[in-house]
Amino acid sequence: MSKNSSYKNLLIVESPAKAKTINRYLGSDYKVVATVGHVIDLPKSQLGVDVDNGYEPEFEVIYGKGKVLKDLKKALPKDGNTYLAMDPDREGEAIAWHIKEHLKIKGAKRVSFHEITKEAIEEAIKKPTSIDEHLVEAQKARRVLDRLFGYKLSQLLWEKIWYGLSAGRVQSVALRLVVEREEEREKFKPEEYWEFFVHVQREKEELRIKLIKRDGKKYVPNSEKEINSIKKILGESKYKVVDIVKKEIKRNPYPPYTTSTLQQSGNNVLGYSAKRTMALAQSLYQSGYITYMRTDSVFLSEKAIKSIRKIIPEKYGKEYLPASPKYYKNRSKNVQEAHEAIRPSDFSLTYKEIKTKVGTPEAKLYDLIWKRAVSSQMEQKRVENLTIYLEPEGELPNIYTFSVGAQKTLFDGFRVVYGKEKDSDELLQEISGVKKDDIFKKKKFETEQKFTQPPSRYTEATLVKKLESLGIGRPSTYASTIATILQRSYVLKESRFLLPTDIGRVVTHLLKEKFSDLVDYEYTANVENRLDKIANGKLEYIPFLDREYKPLMKNIQKAMKEVSKEDVVILSKSDKKCPECGSGMVVRLGRYGKFLSCSRFPDCKGMKDLEGGQDSLDYKKYLKVEKCPECGSKMILKNSKYGLFWACERYPDCKGTQPLLLKEECPECGKHLVERRSKWGKSFIGCSGYPNCKYIKKEKKKD
Repeated sequence: MSKNSSYKNLLIVESPAKAKTINRYLGSDYKVVATVGHVIDLPKSQLGVDVDNGYEPEFEVIYGKGKVLKDLKKALPKDGNTYLAMDPDREGEAIAWHIKEHLKIKGAKRVSFHEITKEAIEEAIKKPTSIDEHLVEAQKARRVLDRLFGYKLSQLLWEKIWYGLSAGRVQSVALRLVVEREEEREKFKPEEYWEFFVHVQREKEELRIKLIKRDGKKYVPNSEKEINSIKKILGESKYKVVDIVKKEIKRNPYPPYTTSTLQQSGNNVLGYSAKRTMALAQSLYQSGYITYMRTDSVFLSEKAIKSIRKIIPEKYGKEYLPASPKYYKNRSKNVQEAHEAIRPSDFSLTYKEIKTKVGTPEAKLYDLIWKRAVSSQMEQKRVENLTIYLEPEGELPNIYTFSVGAQKTLFDGFRVVYGKEKDSDELLQEISGVKKDDIFKKKKFETEQKFTQPPSRYTEATLVKKLESLGIGRPSTYASTIATILQRSYVLKESRFLLPTDIGRVVTHLLKEKFSDLVDYEYTANVENRLDKIANGKLEYIPFLDREYKPLMKNIQKAMKEVSKEDVVILSKSDKKCPECGSGMVVRLGRYGKFLSCSRFPDCKGMKDLEGGQDSLDYKKYLKVEKCPECGSKMILKNSKYGLFWACERYPDCKGTQPLLLKEECPECGKHLVERRSKWGKSFIGCSGYPNCKYIKKEKKKD
């Protein structure tokens, strides 16, 4: 017997939390250990890919993971079995392969499960498989391609703009979407239009009818002159009911969550970022409360459907249970991640129980997942739409058609899970007694001037939806993609909306001009299709990378020769004069935004704040810093990726700085308060004396 005599089988997973959960289900014959994520990867400080030798990746042990690998080696049972139970996707397959190869494990068994339950784990161990080499090859191709693109393009950005910038295959396309949406908004010219209503009355019935057609065609007045003409034409005309349309509409339930739709709901309903949604979902999965959270599939297992169909009549009533189960078609062309939608592992667990066990944020997300999965197997919602059409009587040059409508819920169906919805029942009662040919008198006209609105900025939810619709990237990568463009300060978040920064625009325009393929939507989607072909064994690794890498290098070499740094970072000329030498100034893009720079730079380093910075600051709220704490010179307001701050005007000769402090003082230590942002992007006010003082100002609850 080996020194590991207390167990015969070793099961290796990625997460300590996952290991802890699985340990509860396996007996003393098993030891469960975690790799704590990836243990082997490409090096951080160099390319790490031998492009002249078949794009061979130069994988190395990640810093700090040497001890993990040593402990895993010691834990291997001499005569027992080693199970590689990493996540059921390409990335998990690659981690399993790295562990097997590095530790030279003979006869390693690959097991995968989509939920961490006793039944699922025992079933997986009974039917082990071998590592899927095609999936490993696809993940290797993705990792190498992203490294080649990111490393080579980032070098170009460092030389042509400044050090520290990055470009990535998917992040560049996501950034392009945000930039182009903002530019579309800026070019948008609002168009005037008017809504025209008539308040009409018949005995006790009073209606507000809206003009919708002229001579049988959709009609929207577009000027006050037109409105006045209509008023004159209609005059004191009476209005006759010409048609009444009753229509029953059936609304189908939504399919259970995939990674993408969960991220969208997490943002829309709970206000969570995609990154936070995925972190909370991972916690729920590792604790055994939901199935695997990286999936393109809307499929539910027969076991899950059976559980749901038992809950529905017990909790909501027999009338909510369809005669047969509902099945949904996958919209994604290449569903290749986990084989089941995201759902609870045990539908009997409630929001309150999850809240007690893992916390409120996780419980809120669990509640969304529970409701979506259960409602997906319920009856349709049925509503009745009642629309009344009226036309003015008399000899008029045109036929004007007006309408009024209301909606009534006949059966709430799957919506019962989400609570009662408001219907226009009051209006429905008012118009339900109206009959065809009824005549109404005019009481008054009502008009409202409006203007067309530009397309809305992207939120994280709508950006995820757009990326998925274009087939760009994988839903499991969207959270990190969005987090990256925010972290790089290519994009800022204002309220829930994503806005491009000046540097985000410059990077996008450079890539669009010199690397049109890289940020082309169709091209990026086709790369995903080719990666799927590698995963299916239909495309080989080297031809794939040859096709992507060689054109990239030609474009980079061309851009290195053709693009001047000054052409990129100088945005426009200015009529201002340099305070140092009197020469003309230009609007230059700096690391943290636009500023005025001497046109003779680098011979003259004169500069000015473009916006007038401190002149526009609210000094009733913020403290004004007059003198540099280092040299006593004047302080000026500057912007960084972390926000506004005070800096010495003698920079770079003097590097004195001060944060942007609030006038309000800390009630605990007397230092000034400062506005901060949490790691999840939420703003709060705390003490500037942190970490010595950890005071956080509580928000007043809104009435």
